[in-house]
Amino acid sequence: MLSIQEVITTLENAGFARPAQSGLKVVRLEHPGLFAPVFVKQSSSIHARLQAPLVLHPQYEEKLAEWLSISGLERGNSRYYHNSNLRGFPKRLNGGATEIAYGVDLGFRHMAALEEVISQLLGQPQGAASALEGSISSAGLPDDLAVTDTEREALIKARIGQGDYRYALLAYWGGCAVTDCTIPALLRASHIKPWRAASAGERLDPYNGLLLTPNLDLAFDQGLISFDDYGQILLGSDLDPDSARALNLHSHLRLRQIEARHQGYLAWHRDNLFRK
Repeated sequence: MLSIQEVITTLENAGFARPAQSGLKVVRLEHPGLFAPVFVKQSSSIHARLQAPLVLHPQYEEKLAEWLSISGLERGNSRYYHNSNLRGFPKRLNGGATEIAYGVDLGFRHMAALEEVISQLLGQPQGAASALEGSISSAGLPDDLAVTDTEREALIKARIGQGDYRYALLAYWGGCAVTDCTIPALLRASHIKPWRAASAGERLDPYNGLLLTPNLDLAFDQGLISFDDYGQILLGSDLDPDSARALNLHSHLRLRQIEARHQGYLAWHRDNLFRK
């Protein structure tokens, strides 16, 4: 089985981030493309190997029948894993007098299994907008944000990778904004100015979005690459030459088209995220 640290490191490399306060018994990890966090069971040893260290929101249970065909993926001993530190997850009774938060726990015999589950999570975000309307803050919207019901629904869908925002990027770019890849399942809708820093209008603005293959998307989100005002790729100082070659990232890449309305967002990315 993969160790806890291997699971956490792989998630972080895929764009998951750990909040400042993450809990003692579980590590909370969040991704801007998902409607809910994931948790990793904590241990005093970074080399610890638990049977099923990754805990997902129970709404993913409907996908498990499909996912369990992945070689090397295993479920926990029970249907659900219960822990009061799974903040934001629903609660149920589990033999006690009070309800406790719960999720579905998964284990991995090898790295390929974990990487496939991460791909499924990020490529096919789960959860309908109606499931989030009762807890709108989980979609990253401030409670006092003045938006109409229509705008609120659009924001939620954009937050979880659904709705008109992704379609708008597909229509605008016609494929990856950099490469010739035109397979929608392999393309990710990525905000240039990220969700956490953008206003409601910026979150829905298609000119604040790029459609990218996973390697470009993750490198862009992590600030390892950016683009200048003419769409030319910029390679960050933290991207070593061997890794750049492995990811097929080189100085000849550029955005296939660019307009003035992209430039302000790209300037923000260069100033605030790009590792120059």
